[in-house]
Amino acid sequence: MGGATDTCGATSTTVVGRGFGHWAHGYRRMLAWEFASLRLHLPLLASVLMLQGAGFVLGIGLFFQHIPATTAVYVATGVPVVNLLTVGLIFEPQIVADQRAQGSYEFIRAMPVPRSARFLAWYSISLLVALPAVIVSLAVGVARYHFDLHLTAGIVPAVVMTSLTGTLLGYALAHAVNAPMVIRLVSVSMIFVIFGFSPVTFRAAQLPAWLRSTNRWVPFESMATVVRSSLVGGSATGAGRAYLVLGAWGLASASVAAWALGRRR
Repeated sequence: MGGATDTCGATSTTVVGRGFGHWAHGYRRMLAWEFASLRLHLPLLASVLMLQGAGFVLGIGLFFQHIPATTAVYVATGVPVVNLLTVGLIFEPQIVADQRAQGSYEFIRAMPVPRSARFLAWYSISLLVALPAVIVSLAVGVARYHFDLHLTAGIVPAVVMTSLTGTLLGYALAHAVNAPMVIRLVSVSMIFVIFGFSPVTFRAAQLPAWLRSTNRWVPFESMATVVRSSLVGGSATGAGRAYLVLGAWGLASASVAAWALGRRR
């Protein structure tokens, strides 16, 4: 951040260092800041995510006397995707909305820390909080539905890319929209979009043709594809194209967030 605007509208100059050492110092500072400010919420959020994941994996089986094997695989490998998205796509915009409403947003925005370090600090927390829920959801799914996981090395880029793209989407929403209520409504609505209209926990073939076509260009199906292909192999195809879709959405979201954080107020 070369320049920052204070709450009264006056422009002040912030001197920012350069080089990797300065960047790493800023990353550590923001990581400590986020952990300190959310120290009471993060353990609760991690617990809720684990209960949410295990509960959904078990609960969906109650709709079937004998759940089809393909359905079980889609549910058990789709819920971890939702776990990865919850913190960055839904929880983060809520935090920024609260900061805007409380008047602390501009103060935090003006901190002399590189924007990329600030984002990666939050992304690190998002991933750290979501990973226990991912593991629990998968373990419960395998134990309940008795299917075999074929874990591959692709799980690492799949998880990293899914969480990164989701966090960038939430980051862009949180900083590009000024109205806290709009931020809250849009972020909460994402839950319904993911569960009801995106083939994350069910097959795309179950959707109308127009919605199947739409989802080919929306990132949520691609997230499920890359994660599922790294867990069950042949049950998911098109991982290469899915990574391209995620990369495009990630770059677009990063551009929107950078524009929003760089504009003067």
